[in-house]
Amino acid sequence: MKTDRRTKYTKMVIRDAFLTLVKTKPIQKITIADICGLADISRPTFYLHYRDIYALLDEIGENMLTCANLNEITKFSLGNQDKIHKIILNLIGIIEKNIDIYRICILERGVATRFPKQIANELNNTLILKWENKGLLDQKLDKSYLIDFIQSSFNSIIYCWINRKENRETPEELAHIIETFLIHGLSGFVGKNTSPSV
Repeated sequence: MKTDRRTKYTKMVIRDAFLTLVKTKPIQKITIADICGLADISRPTFYLHYRDIYALLDEIGENMLTCANLNEITKFSLGNQDKIHKIILNLIGIIEKNIDIYRICILERGVATRFPKQIANELNNTLILKWENKGLLDQKLDKSYLIDFIQSSFNSIIYCWINRKENRETPEELAHIIETFLIHGLSGFVGKNTSPSV
């Protein structure tokens, strides 16, 4: 029991040190010595828990994914807009609380983490599988295109939102934008006040 508490505490100080450092310098410039110094632990202690910084980052990403509770996506129905809104709003809330990690794990290129692949697997095993079982997917469509489209679209919108310095939408407003794109595509925003021939 004491060992479990000690392990949890050590992992917590390592994680907190890393999250502090990542706010001031690129991950590629953060060293294990930096983390150990800030966490007040030895290098052997760090290596007792993590192979390298990317293993630490993977674990942080996995914890964030668990908090996202993507199993809720199995209840996702394009006809239930209230449920869609709540799921998207929950994801945005988690991203907002973990914005630095999300930026590194998802939005920054060149950082080798398993997180994007994990999200793709979650989508494939929940939402895509559900649509497939209900016969809603075009059998000619490679599922990877659909997964990449959902991920890329969501992340692109989040990227723009994160980088807005002023007039950033509230999470509620952003959830509505993503929800509209997801359900209606461009037609949700384009041509709403024009005739069908335009």
